[in-house]
Amino acid sequence: MKSSPNNGISWGVARVLFQQIRRFSIFSLVLILLLTVASIIFVYLVSPLRDPTFQPNSANGGSLIPWLKSVKESDWLLGSNILAFLLSSNITLVIWQQWLSKKNPRLLYFLVTIVVLVLLLCFFSYGFLLYLLAQWLID
Repeated sequence: MKSSPNNGISWGVARVLFQQIRRFSIFSLVLILLLTVASIIFVYLVSPLRDPTFQPNSANGGSLIPWLKSVKESDWLLGSNILAFLLSSNITLVIWQQWLSKKNPRLLYFLVTIVVLVLLLCFFSYGFLLYLLAQWLID
C-alpha cells in the first residue's frame, strides 16, 4: 500500500475507514427511522382525538394526558423539526456516500448535496407539522 504524499494515509486505510462510516450511517439511518415510527405512534396515542369527548373545533389543541399537558406547542414543533433534521441529514449522508464513488465535479456535487438536504428537510418538516396538526397536538 502506497501512502499519499499529501496526507500520509494509505489508500487501504482510507477505504476501510470509508466502509466503516458507510456502515455506521446506514445503521444510524435505521435507528432514526425506528425513532420516527415510534414518534408517530406516540403522537397518535397521546392525541386528544383518542378522547371521545374532545371537540376538534374548539381550538384546544394539545394532549389531554395529565403528564403531557405541560408540553407546549413550541415543544412539539421543536421535537418534530429536530427529528426532520436528523432524518433528512442522515438520508443525505447515505445518498452522498453512494455518489461519492462516482467522478462528479466537486462544486456541482456539493450544490446538489445541499439542495437534496434542504428539500428533504422541508419535506419532512412540513410532513411532521401536518401530522401534528391532524392529531390536534398543535393549533
